[in-house]
Amino acid sequence: MSVSTSDSIFSTVPHGATPTGAFSRRPPSPPHIHIPPVHGYGAHIVLSEYRGHGGKQEEQEILKAITRGQHVSVERSEWKYEMRRKFQPILSFLYLGPSSAARDIDALRKEGITMLLVIRDTMTAQARILSGAKVAEQLGVEAGAIDVSGNMELIAAFPRAISSINDHLIQVFRQRYPQGISNSTDVLEGPIPKVLVFCESGNERSAAVVVAYIMATYELGLVEAIQYVQNQRFCVAFDDEMKHTLLNYHQLLEAKRSVSEARQAAPVTIKSKRRHEDEETDIDMDHQDDIDRFLGRSKFAPFQ
Repeated sequence: MSVSTSDSIFSTVPHGATPTGAFSRRPPSPPHIHIPPVHGYGAHIVLSEYRGHGGKQEEQEILKAITRGQHVSVERSEWKYEMRRKFQPILSFLYLGPSSAARDIDALRKEGITMLLVIRDTMTAQARILSGAKVAEQLGVEAGAIDVSGNMELIAAFPRAISSINDHLIQVFRQRYPQGISNSTDVLEGPIPKVLVFCESGNERSAAVVVAYIMATYELGLVEAIQYVQNQRFCVAFDDEMKHTLLNYHQLLEAKRSVSEARQAAPVTIKSKRRHEDEETDIDMDHQDDIDRFLGRSKFAPFQ
């Protein structure tokens, strides 16, 4: 006996209940995150001041010096379909593109790229299919890689990628400016290190890393950060899974900032020396009361 589709759908409906529509045993899908386009030709999003990122005060100052006076808001040029095969500047020191552009030695040398950072799948890394090591060796620049087995692992990979970018910026800065950041004029006029983040297409995982970098260092929201990156590289496309991965990372950043602000705003309680002495006196008096209470009781039997 064959069972119709409708019978199989409603076979688990309790007796006496009237189904109002088809249902599924799967959990509900997360809501769609809509990213509206930035309207108007030449429209752009102005980023806030670079917040800096680093464990030490010196590293934070170096990162701020690298971006000081540099354009961080790039106006969108007329996008052409052929541009998807090239890399584009997202920030003055951060570029995004496909793996084919990461092999263009002339373009990399002309732009002054000092690091190639690939975001790739773990299986691809094991097969050594996608890597910028050979090109980096020819150019005499640094090569890095962030390997993940799925989009969900990107949440843990985002901090590693951000640290890789900033560590390289700090390292090259110290090599080029051993005198430090005392002379800011030389810093602004001289060349700055530049990092190219890429994946196979330049539109998915590598783009997600760049969005995460902007959210972490410029404290931009999810929608605004995606809009900013898409404004420079129009072919960037995220599915709902990737958007929710970025949303989860943004929520982690917000929670971390809230904890940091709460710690800074928490009042510091300082116990005075007089208060400490009074507490010790109270303890001594309580102890003396116990001695007086049981003084002279050679035999004390609480239960008989």
